[in-house]
Amino acid sequence: MFGKALCKLRGLAFWRLDSVKGNSVRNAYNKIKEIDHIDSRSDRVIKYQENALNKLIVHATDTTDFYKPFKGAVLKDFPVIDKHLINEHKKEFMSNIYNKNNLIAMSTSGSTGTPFICYQNKEKKKRVNAEVIYYSEKAGYSVGKNLIFLRALTEKSKKTKIHQWIQNESLIDISHLDNKNIEGILGEIEKASSSGSMILAYASTLDVLKDYFKRNGNSKIGESNITGIVSSSEMLFDDTRDSISKAFNCQCFSRYSNQENGIIGQDDRINNAFLLNEANYLVEIFKENEDTPVSEGEVGRIVITDLYNYAMPLIRYDTGDIGTTTFVNYNGIQKRAISNFGGRKIDIVYDCYGNRLSPHIISNNFWSFPEIKQFQFIQETSNQYTIKICADRKLVKENELKDILFNLLGKKAQIKLELVDQIPVLSSGKRKYVINRMNG
Repeated sequence: MFGKALCKLRGLAFWRLDSVKGNSVRNAYNKIKEIDHIDSRSDRVIKYQENALNKLIVHATDTTDFYKPFKGAVLKDFPVIDKHLINEHKKEFMSNIYNKNNLIAMSTSGSTGTPFICYQNKEKKKRVNAEVIYYSEKAGYSVGKNLIFLRALTEKSKKTKIHQWIQNESLIDISHLDNKNIEGILGEIEKASSSGSMILAYASTLDVLKDYFKRNGNSKIGESNITGIVSSSEMLFDDTRDSISKAFNCQCFSRYSNQENGIIGQDDRINNAFLLNEANYLVEIFKENEDTPVSEGEVGRIVITDLYNYAMPLIRYDTGDIGTTTFVNYNGIQKRAISNFGGRKIDIVYDCYGNRLSPHIISNNFWSFPEIKQFQFIQETSNQYTIKICADRKLVKENELKDILFNLLGKKAQIKLELVDQIPVLSSGKRKYVINRMNG
């Protein structure tokens, strides 16, 4: 009873503080909800996006060096950009009306193994907060309730117990995924969810839990009180979704999001048909090998225009993922969605003692080396690993990187670092940054 009352009090305090500060999160939340309940083909949605896009273009061409040559242009005249281009011209993408010290830096290694830092202005960050609230409510969450993050934690991503208590978050480390650690994770979930919790996890982590439940049953879940589960970062397969939903007795959703933008879409009644967040993003699909739009229903590169990041405008940003757009029936209206998602599916790898590791603990540790442009982690055998790095040889701190990898993989690991000019791409045009070659 006390726990539920405290959750409610946290929620009231959050919205009260937002009200005092001008209702930025509430207004953004209301707009997302409004647009989400309007037919995607309606004039209201089209005009809303056009107005937001026009304001963004004027701002970007007036205040950034990169977009200045496109003053007076329309969207179709803008080039497609990606992480590599932005990393090479970062200063040119920054709006000159913001002090960089007052911006929020969002770090990601991305699905291509390219470390990347994107900067957001405070109003943009509040819109992302509103996205998280709105889309998490579909999984039984409300502001103030406990949110469980199953994450590969590093020193950079950890939060103090006090910080977690204030925000009512539970950060559970999933770096090591052997049976003993999985049972510990399930015990932590049970303890954290006494008043009801939502779980946010990588799809690859849910794959591992599915395999564990198949071998050992669901008894270790205990009295866990989970209202909903949201998978992110990779493709969530139907058998995993069904297993996890059954084990925790709740609905499991798949979310399409990234660190540099926010929540682009989330599925609902149709698995992996991501209903688009049309309030905050304009989505285009481009051909895989040329910067031209695909025909209706054709699979191609997912290109995003973030309508509200004014600090570092991202117009026609290639996410590195592939898919197509379609229309699905949602509560009696037609909503635009991304389907045939061919994005981020990551191999599971092991330390040299055979313990399963989350691939995300690997990518998270590369955040400490901003000089690395791209990387690829390859497990060759049970104890042999190749790390391909694209960076300036003089800048790579090889000994420091090896120490981190030995701590992660075990002292008996044989680690080979290769400095390369480029990481090879797959036939899809994507780069796979974690590879397990042990099984051929």
